[in-house]
Amino acid sequence: MTIKHSTKRATVEVEDVFQDTLQQILRTVAPNAQAIMDQELKKIEMEAVKDWPRRKAVQRTDSTGRTVFYRDNSRESYKKFRRGASVTVQGQFSVFLKNTAPYSYYIKFGVDSENYRRQDILQPQGKSVANETLVKPHRKTANRVVKALSDDLMKRV
Repeated sequence: MTIKHSTKRATVEVEDVFQDTLQQILRTVAPNAQAIMDQELKKIEMEAVKDWPRRKAVQRTDSTGRTVFYRDNSRESYKKFRRGASVTVQGQFSVFLKNTAPYSYYIKFGVDSENYRRQDILQPQGKSVANETLVKPHRKTANRVVKALSDDLMKRV
């Protein structure tokens, strides 16, 4: 399987073998940094899933209170997280956690937002879900990961 990176005029395909080789190199050169990256991404993903809103179901009842129509409108974007690592065009190593739903960056917290367990979400109303649950936690933990990577590399020198 290949991973495609496209721009307007060029497309690059990267084999999974290359991604695995990249992971092995990182594990060999900086094992502590790899562990910290994995740990931080798992923690961010768990918090993001917990705070990711779900669409409400449509339910109609008749005059007796019996449900006559029920449809779950959720597209289950809370299940579409993907973690990985890649090399950028400039040769930099990049670790990421993203939601692969195409509409994920358009989702905002509403007045009565609920997660997939139908529990209330306590997040600022009108804010972007992806920004609050993915981008901001990434920025907060980036320094810790960079410090671990630099410590591992300094031990090798």
